[in-house]
Amino acid sequence: MHARLVYAGCLVLWLILSALAALSIASRSLLGAEQQFNSQLQQLTEQLKQRLLTNETILDSYATFSSVDHRGDGRQNHPFVSQLLRRYPQITSLARVERVPAGQAATYSHALQLDYGLAYRLRGFDEKRPLPKQEAYFPLTRAEPPSQANLRLVGRDIWQQPQLREALQENINSGRTALSRQLRLPPQGDPGYALLRSVDDHQNDQLIGLLPQHFAMLFIRADSLLPTDIALPPGMEINLRHRDDPLQPQSGISLRLGDAHPGALEKLLFPRLETSQLLGGTSQPLRLTLSWQQGWAQIGWFEWAVWLSLSLLLGLGLGLAGFSFVRSSDNRRQREQQLFHLANHDRLTGLANRNLFYDRLQHAITRLDRSGKRLGLLFLDLDRFKPVNDTYGHVVGDRVLQLIAARIRDVVRNEDTVARIGGDEFVILMEDIESNREADKVAARLKQAIQMPYQVDHHRVLVGVSIGIAYYPEDGLLIDELLAVADRKMYGNKQSPSRQSENVG
Repeated sequence: MHARLVYAGCLVLWLILSALAALSIASRSLLGAEQQFNSQLQQLTEQLKQRLLTNETILDSYATFSSVDHRGDGRQNHPFVSQLLRRYPQITSLARVERVPAGQAATYSHALQLDYGLAYRLRGFDEKRPLPKQEAYFPLTRAEPPSQANLRLVGRDIWQQPQLREALQENINSGRTALSRQLRLPPQGDPGYALLRSVDDHQNDQLIGLLPQHFAMLFIRADSLLPTDIALPPGMEINLRHRDDPLQPQSGISLRLGDAHPGALEKLLFPRLETSQLLGGTSQPLRLTLSWQQGWAQIGWFEWAVWLSLSLLLGLGLGLAGFSFVRSSDNRRQREQQLFHLANHDRLTGLANRNLFYDRLQHAITRLDRSGKRLGLLFLDLDRFKPVNDTYGHVVGDRVLQLIAARIRDVVRNEDTVARIGGDEFVILMEDIESNREADKVAARLKQAIQMPYQVDHHRVLVGVSIGIAYYPEDGLLIDELLAVADRKMYGNKQSPSRQSENVG
């Protein structure tokens, strides 16, 4: 786990340094980005201003035509309108709107029927909803070209359409041309905008100073506002929308050019240029947003080669440093573990020594004081072991001690602590015992296991063992008291007549 953290830290540091190196090296290729960005913005602004001016000019021309020819047959395709639509394909429809007071609604519907047929009348923009009562209505009196779909718009009250109502209200309040928010254009339902202005056809002096009575309107396809003949560099994006529209209109489309899908690393390493400005003044308030996320495409081959070489050198250096640190740390930890083991374990048998045994016994007593359970302390002393050293030598004696330690570990539980506290003396700590019988059974198995013969270097060795058992808390509350009781019971066991006859035999 420690090595993984070190290598992970080296990896994170390498990524950070590589990113900083990339930013530093990439700055050489990004010096001209801002100048190119400003040039692109100026070009776009000029093109869009020209298109907006064209749309307003078309609307003015149609308004003039509408004021002169407002009594013409709306079902006939006028050559002037046909020419406008052919020359400017971004215009889907042209329409004339009339203000009809509520008291003249029936008269207006009768006039529509005379001009268009009995099926026509004043109605809501959405035919599924009934026409509400209001002071005045603003139906489309003419929709051109006079296709079947456009003719179905005649008589519909645009006041019922939210985007058209806002534009109409803006025109009435300010007297200027107004651009609607994005909407679904009739008759096909394509996303677009409506450009609307009042028509100055006051032939009666009594109408001067009152609300406009007629309006000219044209529908513009939304996608026609953005230029299609412009080449954008990688990462650059153009967004165009009405000033009051969200980035993604609910009823239309988002006007975007460019394929800007930078990755998270590009966003982190490279700068982003962005500017937003209003176009069209107060009559056509469109917001143009130009953004350019710099990325890998702006870096040349030379910069790539330099960055890659530097990144590899950084990775190699950090890898060697991390490996050296982990190796040094592992060696230090191994030495610490070895020193701890030597300080707390018997070198010959590998069992716990007196220090470690005292420490575990103290912890066990502390735990038992809280839980109310008992523990047993077994004191083992080997019989007839000194003659083994005298007869066969200390090498054989040490080997016998190692075999005895192994047999003790096989008999006791994994959670029990076995320690060698003297030359031929062992102690066993049994925690959480239920009764004395449990410790007695372990003592019986230990005697049986230890007294079995040992075969060492063609020598058959027999030893015995005496065991004394002390219980906490019955036999004492302190470590020394428990050891003393166990030692005394062990000595009593050694001096019993049966043990003496066994030793003699």
